[in-house]
Amino acid sequence: MAKPTRFDQAMIDDYLARGYWDRVCIADILEQNARNYPDKEAIVDSEKRLTWSELNRRVDRVVLGLLELGIKRDQAIVAQIPNSTTAVIYLLACQKAGVLSCFSPMTFRHKEMSHILETLKAVGVVTPWKYRNFDYFKMVKEIARYLPHLRHFFVIDNEMPQGGSSFQSLLCPSLGEQKAEEVLKEHAFGPFEVSVILQSSGTTGMPKCIEHTGASCKMTGRGIVQRGRLTEEDVFGIIAPLSGGPGIQNFWGGLQLGAKICFIEHFSPDEALHLIQRERVTYLAAVPTQMIRILRECDLSQYDLRSLRIVRTGASAFGASIAWETEERMKCKVLIAGGSQETYSFAQTSVDDPPEKRLSTIGKPFPGNEIKIVDENEEEVPTGEIGQLFVRGAATSSGYFGNVEATRTAWGEIGKEGWYRTGDLATLDELGYLILVGRKKDMILRGGQNIYPKEIESLLLSHPKIKDALVVGIPDQIMGERVCACVTLAGKDDFTFDEMISYLKVKGLAVHKLPERIEVFEQLPTLVDGQKVDKKSVIDRIVNKSKDESQKPGKVPV
Repeated sequence: MAKPTRFDQAMIDDYLARGYWDRVCIADILEQNARNYPDKEAIVDSEKRLTWSELNRRVDRVVLGLLELGIKRDQAIVAQIPNSTTAVIYLLACQKAGVLSCFSPMTFRHKEMSHILETLKAVGVVTPWKYRNFDYFKMVKEIARYLPHLRHFFVIDNEMPQGGSSFQSLLCPSLGEQKAEEVLKEHAFGPFEVSVILQSSGTTGMPKCIEHTGASCKMTGRGIVQRGRLTEEDVFGIIAPLSGGPGIQNFWGGLQLGAKICFIEHFSPDEALHLIQRERVTYLAAVPTQMIRILRECDLSQYDLRSLRIVRTGASAFGASIAWETEERMKCKVLIAGGSQETYSFAQTSVDDPPEKRLSTIGKPFPGNEIKIVDENEEEVPTGEIGQLFVRGAATSSGYFGNVEATRTAWGEIGKEGWYRTGDLATLDELGYLILVGRKKDMILRGGQNIYPKEIESLLLSHPKIKDALVVGIPDQIMGERVCACVTLAGKDDFTFDEMISYLKVKGLAVHKLPERIEVFEQLPTLVDGQKVDKKSVIDRIVNKSKDESQKPGKVPV
């Protein structure tokens, strides 16, 4: 049994008694959908369409194929593949086979993949041969020289490199489908076993392997469904990667509904809008950077978006002004969530919330989740004050795989009493809505005054010339830190320092928060997950540039 690091029996019993967890496993939900909606479309990508009964049959065949190869329960297979029907088949087949699944970002390379494959003692990988000018198969074969447990190399392409096995070949096991029911009863993961592994972005070193159980997966999906008032008639468009929390947790919501779930293999703003138009998407799950690119790079009037009623995205750099703009231009409601790989989404706004709360907060905790905001001594702060956000609950991770000490450090203690230290600074308003202020480690201390970059970033992103924005603190001998705005531009027009200051003043930003420098980037560097900006690299680049400049940063006009 893949035993959770952090959960104990008392915790399981408590969540069962309170109705947050049940004994239904992920495999049961797929079987139920195949019975209830056999001819209804289940998953769609640019090449394939599968009904729920077709999906279930394919999953069963892959399960039998894996077992035929001698892959045992609780062993791991890591997938580094784009969002697709194949990705869903892999994920659900692992659930039924009792094999740990793990989506790694497409941007991970030798260093990160070696670490993940070694930590999980993975026996197999699923990759393309080549994708976007990178040879994934060559990479994993090179890694395998040092990992004797890594023996199976499944390739999703039609063309097959020497030494690779076609993932499609798993659909043709010799055992026969009639034995599937008997075999599946012996192998499928139960709801309280570790079955899914996510990875952190590696901001403090190598990515951590984050455990999730069927129970936590179902719970976060349930919360998403409730806050969006979603039904089996909704059409999910998931453009966020399945390797990240926003992608996979929205999949769990669609799966439990038996809704149609649509993917694009590689994100571009135009492809996302074509998906909405073609499939009549009603619910779009995206990360903030994707939504900002859609708004800045596309002529929305060229697409039929009338089916869309909800865009669900994260809180990172997605301020109220961008949320209002999204609603106005896409004619839908925006729901904003807060979370991490360790917590999935711990809170989210609802379609029933007043617009001013729905667009400027991350709502209230999902059922089964608890939050508290504490000071440096871990004492709760009064309502309205800013503090560190701690989270625990039925939708959170069961810990770090193979790392009890890191689990204890992150949660404070093992078991139900542990609180996950999110690293976020937050406050609660008088009605219980949660407002994220920023990351504790990103707070800028300028002349003894606290400045939260997220506030400034959100305002910059509301400017039509700005595609992406990052605000960082640059070391300064006099003030401690000075504020620098780093931006990428949506078009070819310049965006000057004076223009930035004038705009931020009009938006009402306090004078002491005004950036004292602007740097225009063609593209902000990202971490290996391909989603989060590499802030350390940005700061180092600006510091080095400052050393080479003959003049100091200009004074802010007041």
